[in-house]
Amino acid sequence: MWRSKSTNLPLLIAATLCVLSAFAFLRNDNIKKYSAQYVDGVRNQWHEGIRPWLKDGAGEPAHEDCKDPYRGPGYLYMPDDYRQTRWIPFGEDFLAAPALPAATYPPANDADVYFEPSRVEPQFTQSAPRQWMNDVLAEHQRRRMSVDANDGDLQHYHYVSKKDDGGMGWLWGRRVLVLGDSVDHFMAQFFCEEFGYRIRQPRPRTTATCEIPTFNLTLIYWHLSGSYTSTPSWWWMKDMKFVPFEERWEKLWKKTLGTHVRGLNGRSPDLLLWQSGLWDQRAMIENGMAHANVSYGAHVGEQERQLVWEEVRFITTRLRKLLSMLRDEFGNTPSMFRTVTIHRNSNATDANLLEIDRVQRALAQQAGQEIFEWGRIIQAFSMLYKDRTHTAKGAGSWLWSNMMLEYLRRSAGAGAAEGDKRDHYFDGWDACHERLVSWDGR
Repeated sequence: MWRSKSTNLPLLIAATLCVLSAFAFLRNDNIKKYSAQYVDGVRNQWHEGIRPWLKDGAGEPAHEDCKDPYRGPGYLYMPDDYRQTRWIPFGEDFLAAPALPAATYPPANDADVYFEPSRVEPQFTQSAPRQWMNDVLAEHQRRRMSVDANDGDLQHYHYVSKKDDGGMGWLWGRRVLVLGDSVDHFMAQFFCEEFGYRIRQPRPRTTATCEIPTFNLTLIYWHLSGSYTSTPSWWWMKDMKFVPFEERWEKLWKKTLGTHVRGLNGRSPDLLLWQSGLWDQRAMIENGMAHANVSYGAHVGEQERQLVWEEVRFITTRLRKLLSMLRDEFGNTPSMFRTVTIHRNSNATDANLLEIDRVQRALAQQAGQEIFEWGRIIQAFSMLYKDRTHTAKGAGSWLWSNMMLEYLRRSAGAGAAEGDKRDHYFDGWDACHERLVSWDGR
C-alpha cells in the first residue's frame, strides 16, 4: 500500500541524518579506510530504502508501471522505412549505458571523430513503446485473406468470428473521436490509408469518418474552427457557414453522435483527442488586422507578436466551455489534449501558437485530462511536412498512429503486451490516470 504524504517527513529526516553522519564519519582520519564502504552503504540505503517511496514534487510513491514513455524525453528514431519509426525513451538503460568508445578523451592516436547514421542498439529499443501499427496491420492482412473476397464490399459483420484473433480483441468496436483542425484530419486520413481504406467526409472542414471493418474500429473527425463566437465580416474562410463551436455542434457534429461516435459503453467514444491551435492563431491575427486602427493599436495587427492578455483570457474562457460541453455529453471518457503543431518554417509568428498550447495544457490538467505529446515530439522537424502547415504521410503520421493505438489499448484495459513490464499502465485508464494528469512542466 502506498504511503501518504504525511509519512514522508520521517523518511526525509532519516535521509538527512544518514548524510550528516556520513560526513562526520569521514572526518575521522583513523577510520578512513572504512569510508568507502560506509558511503556505499548510505547510498544503498537511499536508493533501496528511501528514494523509491518518493515521487518528484508530489511526496507520493513512485510507480514504475505508470510511466508514459511518450511524456518523457527521448529520441525519435526515423529510419529510411517510415514504418519502422519509433520513440526511444531516455530511460535508465540508456543513461547508464557503457561509454561510447568514440567519446574517450583524448582520442586514440589523436584521430578525428566522425559520425554516421546507425541503427539504434537492441538494448535501447526494449524499453521503447510497442510498434502497434505493425502488429495491427499484420492481423488486418491475415483477416482480409481469410474472408472470401467474393463477399464483395466487406463490412465489420463479416469479421465477427475473428474479432479476438491475433490477440486483437481489444480493438473490436472501439471509437476514437478526433476534434481539431486539418492536421488532425490528415492524421486520421493517413491512418485509414495504411489499411487500404479512404476517409469519408460530407464537405470539407465539417466531419469525417474512417472505418476499419476488420476490427470494427472507427475514427471520427470533428473540425474545430477555433474559439471565435461569431462569423465576422473579416473571416477569411468565406464558405464556412458555422464558426462558433456551439453552432458546429448543433449543425454538424451532432449528426454523428448516434451513428459513429458512441463506443462500447453506448455513450461516449473510447478515446477523445482534441486541440485548437492554428485556427485560433489565425483568428487572433485577422481580428487584430481588422481592428488595428480602431481601438487595439497597430501592433495587434502584426503577425510576429505575443498574444495580448485579453486574447489569452478569451481563448481560455471559450475552450473551458468547450471542454465542459464535451464532459456533459461524454462523461469521464479517456480524453487527451493533442499538443499543438507549429508551421514548417516557424519563427516569431508562432510565438502565440506556443502560448495557445500552454493555455490548453493548463485547461487539460484542470479538466483531469492527459497529454498526447505528438505535436511536441515532432516540433521543428520541418522535413516531415508536406506543405507549410501539415505533417505529411510518413514518420510523423506513423508515430501518431502508434501513439493513438497505445492509448486506445490502455483505455480498453487490455493488459500489457508480451515483453512490456507496464502491467498496471494497461490495466484500464483509471489505473494510472492520477499520476499522468499533471503538466510535468513541459
